[in-house]
Amino acid sequence: MKKKAGISLVLTLACLLLNIFPAMAGQWVQTENKQWQYIKDDGSKATGWLELDEKWYYLDENGNRKCDYWCKEDGYWYYLDEEGVMVQNTWVDNYYVDETGRFEKKR
Repeated sequence: MKKKAGISLVLTLACLLLNIFPAMAGQWVQTENKQWQYIKDDGSKATGWLELDEKWYYLDENGNRKCDYWCKEDGYWYYLDEEGVMVQNTWVDNYYVDETGRFEKKR
């Protein structure tokens, strides 16, 4: 019986500690200039392409998320919507982007 109580106490303490010290995770922050930046686990700004929750974002060399923006990378054009998410399999005005997000054709 003492063994079960001891295990229960250890598990309870472990759960409490996990709640007190949540896991570090990257997060979006808004700058004073109203720009959105993604701060990584190590505290640095993300730049370039960033995949989060199966969505792709592009952050410029200063770490600012690009929105409503055509981005050229390795000779291909990609469109980022008003939230900064790369669009796929859709028309953007007169331009079609494929499943990889690359500009494919014009109407």
